[in-house]
Amino acid sequence: MDIRIHKIRNGSRANGPGLRNVVWFQGCTLNCRGCFNPQTHHRNGGESVPIAHVFSKLMETACDGISISGGEPFQQPEALLALLQMIRENSTASILVFSGYPYDFLKRDPLFTACLDHIDALICGPYRDDLPPAYERFCSSSNQELILLTGRYTTEDFANLPIGEYFIEPDGELFISGICSKRI
Repeated sequence: MDIRIHKIRNGSRANGPGLRNVVWFQGCTLNCRGCFNPQTHHRNGGESVPIAHVFSKLMETACDGISISGGEPFQQPEALLALLQMIRENSTASILVFSGYPYDFLKRDPLFTACLDHIDALICGPYRDDLPPAYERFCSSSNQELILLTGRYTTEDFANLPIGEYFIEPDGELFISGICSKRI
């Protein structure tokens, strides 16, 4: 099975607690005004790669956890579930997923619920650029929720985290990552 991704970045500190390896899914139809990652929206952008390749790239360097962002990960639910299962079965990394869907919406779909069963923490809800951030719970807008799905984290683990970072890619591209609601 393939997954359409925008980017994989290892060694992030602005995508959840600790040192994290991150994959951004490609494709999102939610169109949240002011989204930090609009380049991930077009469903035919990025590249389609085997899930085993994504997993392998995420495991190339040691990390405290894996963060899955987008785009919208739940708009590729079969691929998301397969990746989550592969991470759970083959590593001890924690899993944090960002979604623009509200938690109540995700709980109503059996495939989404199967995904939730493999996630340690979920940051969910549509981004609202008219609302202030809630950085104390690592949310870009105050309507979003931090949902702890296992006992792996506490809400305190999400307070005082870096909200943004810069990377210079090997091709010279400047890549900005994190949850800050405005460009850093």
